[in-house]
Parts: sequence; structure tokens; C-alpha cells
Amino acid sequence: MHFTLDMKLKDIMAANPKTAEAMQELGLHCLGCAFSVNETLANAAQMHHLDPNLLLEKVNAVEQGELSPEAAAKAQPSGSILQMDKKTYSIAPHIPAGVVTPEILRKIADVAEKYKAQALKVTSAQRIAIVGLQPEDVPKIWDELGMDPGHAVGLCVRSVKVCPGDTFCKRGLQETLALGMEIDKRYHGLELPSKFKIGVAGCPNKCTDAASVDLGLMGTSKGYHLYVGGNGGVKPRQGNILFENLQRDQVLPVVDAVITYYKENAKPQERIGRLIDRIGLEGLHDYAEKQIQ
Repeated sequence: MHFTLDMKLKDIMAANPKTAEAMQELGLHCLGCAFSVNETLANAAQMHHLDPNLLLEKVNAVEQGELSPEAAAKAQPSGSILQMDKKTYSIAPHIPAGVVTPEILRKIADVAEKYKAQALKVTSAQRIAIVGLQPEDVPKIWDELGMDPGHAVGLCVRSVKVCPGDTFCKRGLQETLALGMEIDKRYHGLELPSKFKIGVAGCPNKCTDAASVDLGLMGTSKGYHLYVGGNGGVKPRQGNILFENLQRDQVLPVVDAVITYYKENAKPQERIGRLIDRIGLEGLHDYAEKQIQ
């Protein structure tokens, strides 16, 4: 079988398991990760700063065969991320809306201490990363935590960032926690053409980057503004306001319409901001507006 750059890693390895060894030799150590294997060969090359044509040549040159035990041992444990030292891994249990209980904190602290983690890091996605773990310990840690690994990478909806809103914050103008948890429950992990980040903020301070993520909600005294198309990265983009002062019962139908439109119209690897740059905002607005009429 002849492989191409637009094929997913998991499909390549399914067709010829031995290709994993060639990819590991070039620095792709994340082949056991349920999220990374959904990336294309071209995207994997980009993420690891490799020549895509060299990577393609290597996998096509591999003879048909099974993955060796040595290569299998090097595969990234499920639900983990390889660290800079190329030896240890981190995990970040999913914490919907960033709301954590004392029980969860104790669990995380206990496993971090038991398995000699190098550090605990609160992430920008409102999760707590347990850093510097040995690969053989990762499955045991997940068993002991009993928590969802979440979706920190891959072409899907990532963890939804949510501020305290009017539940706790004196500046909050609208409710955010229940809304953010509902959005997280509905969409977290949903496969899309590219990664998709969501932020829910209760006031114009936008503490959850509502105007610079793929879809953002910002509370006002009259409702919620909805932004689309923001992103960071090498080519940052400011989000566009799609609607102003949506009422609470209008928010979820509009969010669903935005995600559906994006899923149906975006090219592979195309963020929603680039989709808007390519075809304009009017079509998305008209499609979503039908949900609030």
C-alpha cells in the first residue's frame, strides 16, 4: 500500500504496524496517544519540525510487518503527553469549567506524591497537569484517579475555559459556570476539521479569552455577546462578533449551529477563523440566526 501525506497516522499503522518504528526513529514518540494518531502524516511532520517528504519516504520504504516489542514499549501511554526530555510524560485530568473539589485535589496530590511527579502545573485550560511521570506508571495513575483524561490535543473541541461569572465574581454580569459545564458536556472531544477552543466569560474583561478563541461568549448587562474565529499561534486572529446580547435560552442553539456550520464547511486543518476569511461571515451568521428567530 502506498501512503500519502493526507493519511492519518492510525490508518498508516493499521495498514502496516511496522511503520511506527520508522516514525519513532524520526522523533514521533506519541504513537500510543489516542489523540495524536488522528493527525495526518503532514500535520505530524509540521508539529515535529520534520521534512514531510522525508517522513513520507521513510514510511513507504518500510517492509510489511508487525510492531516489535521494543517499539511498542516506546509508544506513548494513552492519555499522556511526552515531555521535553523525551523520556517522561505528563497527564492532565479533565476538570469541567475548572471547578475542582477537595476530594479531586487530594487524589491528584496523592498520585503525584506516590509516583514521584516532578511538578504539578495549573494549565491555561483550567486543568492540573501532573508532570514528569514514568511511562509504565501512567496507566496505573489513571486507574487510581478514576478521572477522564480529556482532550488536550487533536482535531476536536478542547476543554472549555469558564470564568466564575456572577456566581462568585463581583464583576460578573451573567451566569457562566452552569452554562460552561453544559457546553463542555455537549461538545468536549467532538471531532472537527481542526482544533476548536471555547471560552465563556461573565463580563467584558474576558478572563477566558472569549474574543481570541474559536468560539467565545461574553456576558453583558443585557445578555451574551458571541464571538467566532479567534485564535492565537503564529498568526493570531481577533474574533468577530456574530451576535450581541443573546438571551440564555438562545445561546446553546446558536453554539450548536456555529459548530455544525464549521464542521460542514471547513477544509481539513482549517480553523474557523480561516474559514471566515475564506468564505466570509455572512453565511455563518444567516445559518445561526435561524436558531433564534
